[in-house]
Amino acid sequence: MKNKIGLLLAILFFTKVGFSQNNAYDIKVKLANGPTEKYIHLAHFFGYNQYIKVDSAKLENGYYHFKGEEPLKGGVYLIVLSPAKYYDFAFSGDEKAFTIEADTADFVGTVKVTGSKENELLFGYRRYLKEKSDEAAAISKMAALQDDPTAKEMNRTKMLNLQKEVMQYMKDFVANNKGTFAAKIIQANFEPEVPKEVPLKADGTKDSTFAFRYYKGHYWDNIDFSDDRLLRSPFIQTKLEKYFKDLVYQVQDSVNHDADLVISLSKANPDVYRYVLWWVTNKYENSEIVGLDGVFVHLAEDYYLKDADWLDSTQRAKFQERVSILKPLRSGEVFPSLIVADTLGRETSIMMSKGKYTIVYFYSPDCGHCKDAAPKLVEFYEKNKDKGIEVYNIAVDYEVDKIKNFIKKYDTGAMKNLWDSKGRYYFKNNFDVYSTPTSYILNSEKRIIGKRIPIEEFNRFIEFYEKQHPSTNSSK
Repeated sequence: MKNKIGLLLAILFFTKVGFSQNNAYDIKVKLANGPTEKYIHLAHFFGYNQYIKVDSAKLENGYYHFKGEEPLKGGVYLIVLSPAKYYDFAFSGDEKAFTIEADTADFVGTVKVTGSKENELLFGYRRYLKEKSDEAAAISKMAALQDDPTAKEMNRTKMLNLQKEVMQYMKDFVANNKGTFAAKIIQANFEPEVPKEVPLKADGTKDSTFAFRYYKGHYWDNIDFSDDRLLRSPFIQTKLEKYFKDLVYQVQDSVNHDADLVISLSKANPDVYRYVLWWVTNKYENSEIVGLDGVFVHLAEDYYLKDADWLDSTQRAKFQERVSILKPLRSGEVFPSLIVADTLGRETSIMMSKGKYTIVYFYSPDCGHCKDAAPKLVEFYEKNKDKGIEVYNIAVDYEVDKIKNFIKKYDTGAMKNLWDSKGRYYFKNNFDVYSTPTSYILNSEKRIIGKRIPIEEFNRFIEFYEKQHPSTNSSK
């Protein structure tokens, strides 16, 4: 069971995105070889891998007619014949009525748009790209058939010149059509051009990190965060995915720094800000990368609890509650005080552990997963107890007879088998035990270095940790 904040975030965002009261729409679509007996749909992108349906139409008098009194926001819209077959076009939000005619066998090659300057521009651009793509394919085919070095070099030069021609066309298109949504769509595809001249460092050597830093520093130059129409396109999400996957170092401070940067850019438009904040939060709320649990805390404290006027008091309280639970349990923090007892009533504290590493393992005697995992935990302990690893096997239930039976049945007696005999804790809130089993791995200082690591990965995780912290091995 995952926590509920991710679902909450989705509800908060998607239920708030509505249509502005600008104007209505009237879009006619004529498709040669289109379906005649079933409805097709009008939809728009929202992120890269999903679309939101806004209307449906069936063939009548040769056209699929989409019209409505509720105006549509601008974006990249889709004519959806089936989940696997659809055609996209630009809807600027300013062009109220237009007609699209095309053959489904070659949509881009045959499309004709009447009444929409935006789509005349966009499909003119696409036809040009299609022509140049065909030229590139021909050059590649010719190069594959030739062995002569001179001929190969000529084809390579042709390909480079073709690429330069296409790039110049794209730049000219954007420059000559400034202010159009079509130009913003094309510009969103631009990649930063890294200077070929690499600067020198103070010692006279070339700066080997320059290209990466320049690319990352100019990564967002071609995205207009002030234009919420780009939300209803694939571009913002794909750019976010690439940025945080390929350009952001996955440690907490770096993620927080880059999240702040992108979120600050997104504040140019309230809807874009909410989407970017939602996307980053959703990505890192339940990240599988160890050590990033503080990212959610940072985003919640600095944005949702300070600068999210769309939250009501109940929603804000849920964020505050989640922060209060997670903040003391972030990686690097000293594990909170935990005093528990064995089945004979003898109390102990996690702080009393002498282990180089301490596994704090919360389980329930009634939990099926805990029963399946118990033999693995016993095996892990037997193989590692002489390596300075202690296991605190802590029941979250309060029926001591059940705990005793579990210890006996699964032979966990060699470990420290403990429970909250005096009812001091609410484990869900005090230790984020929203499901069992839940594990924490602590170093010798009782600082949290791992959370929710499967038993099968305990050894591998500790080995990885020691490689990242060589001084850890000095006590061996």
